[in-house]
Amino acid sequence: MGINDRDYGRTERTPWDRIENPRSMVITLIVINVIVFAAQSLFVYSPQSDSPVGMDTPQGEIAVVSTGEKRSHIDDIFAVRGTSLTRPWLWFQTVTYGFLHNRSNILHLVFNMFLLYVFGRPLEQRIGGQEFLKAYLAAILVGGVVAMVSPWLLRMFVPGVSVDVATLGASGGVMAMMVMFACYYPHQELLLMLVLPVKAWVLVSFLVLMDLLGAAGMSGSDTAYGVHLAGALFGFLYVRKGWSFQWLDLTQLDEIPARLRQRSRRAKLKLHDPEKKIREEEREADRILAKIHSSGESSLTAGERRTLEKYSRRKRQSRDL
Repeated sequence: MGINDRDYGRTERTPWDRIENPRSMVITLIVINVIVFAAQSLFVYSPQSDSPVGMDTPQGEIAVVSTGEKRSHIDDIFAVRGTSLTRPWLWFQTVTYGFLHNRSNILHLVFNMFLLYVFGRPLEQRIGGQEFLKAYLAAILVGGVVAMVSPWLLRMFVPGVSVDVATLGASGGVMAMMVMFACYYPHQELLLMLVLPVKAWVLVSFLVLMDLLGAAGMSGSDTAYGVHLAGALFGFLYVRKGWSFQWLDLTQLDEIPARLRQRSRRAKLKLHDPEKKIREEEREADRILAKIHSSGESSLTAGERRTLEKYSRRKRQSRDL
């Protein structure tokens, strides 16, 4: 492979020009959300009485509305509520709520997945699929914790606030990805409403400002602005503090099906591929070098620097041999 065949040897025009692989973690997340949406619409029932459910609106907000005549078993099980705080066995809802959407309005799903695709693909190309997944899930988790805890805090100042309001929607994670994009590519022009060109940092700053005003009570709506702001803060700190989730290894999850098949067949031989780790290290080194080319060495995280040093040391040792 020549240097011109690598990403960091090409001329870069926009963050999207460098995307080559159509199969990505972003696409996987979108497919999962669509499947969950279908399950939400399939497993429904008629309740005795309606109860409010928090959800993302087509504008990307998490609002409190009524589900109407029918409710979904999926929403009841996986949406996060304030009451979950006192039930530790339900804390998984702080992640699963981010994969649920308003089944009565398909535009809610379409809008969130569109934003995830537009802003997520360049981010995945920049930081890698595994790191993108970890950051996205972490942002969802932070928003879920805020959604679970905030009703109890509000109840201390506003008597009568319900802690049994369910929240669902991907806006916390999507907002984090948008802020990360604006931090990495602040001057990238985006077409607002497909017509008006606007800088990424201007658009995202405006959305965060609207959430701040809403959180201050100036909107008059029941939108859970805290979830938006939690995601935005996480995305900002992730970039500015150089956070990395490389210590959290999710690659072993890919081996679970093979291990289960191996156990079911009671296989006695275990295949060993000594070159696998080297190939993975080379792919990671290529990604880091591409990042240096596009954003400079100062953009590297501490974990990426260690990985590059380890790779360089191994290369020197192989030449000495």
